[in-house]
Amino acid sequence: MDTVQDIFGKKIKSIRRARDITQEKLADLSGLSLQYIGEIERGRRNPSLTSIEQLSKALDIPMAELFSLEEFRLSLDELRTILARQIESADEDRLRIFFSMAQVIFR
Repeated sequence: MDTVQDIFGKKIKSIRRARDITQEKLADLSGLSLQYIGEIERGRRNPSLTSIEQLSKALDIPMAELFSLEEFRLSLDELRTILARQIESADEDRLRIFFSMAQVIFR
């Protein structure tokens, strides 16, 4: 089972990739070293609140959102089940929005 450090690192990596930012660019934007960024993303470092604040500013995301780790605590099967349920119950507008977002993500 992943530790909270592993999960937090996955969250940082996921946000960074979604914003199409390299580790080098994140290091530059945050003022943290490239090695430190890599260690955080691999769950090998436990960043201080100051470092987390620097990451949140660099990623342009509220600090509180960095602590929302639930999606990384779920197994892939659980994620698929939840997403399938949400798609099944979505009204037409939400389904079209989801489809548009999926088109961008999976292109």
